[in-house]
Amino acid sequence: MKYTISLSKMYNPDDFYDQLEKNIDIPPYFGRTLEELRDVFKLIDEDTEIVFTDTAEAEVMMSKYMKNLKKMCESSCGENAKLRIDFK
Repeated sequence: MKYTISLSKMYNPDDFYDQLEKNIDIPPYFGRTLEELRDVFKLIDEDTEIVFTDTAEAEVMMSKYMKNLKKMCESSCGENAKLRIDFK
């Protein structure tokens, strides 16, 4: 599966999770934290590519969060060979 998720007009983590939940099937127990998102990524059992586009605004509006998100995504991809995540 391939998902393309635009991060334009992302001003806070809630905006990010709203967009994520619209595009990816997230379990109902998901608690909207990076730790829980990492747990969701660990459960992926089919080849999956997630491409986050239009990241420039999010990089400015929530720079610390984006740094932590990228770190978590890199780590998750290292733990799950079925997962690939790119930021453009």
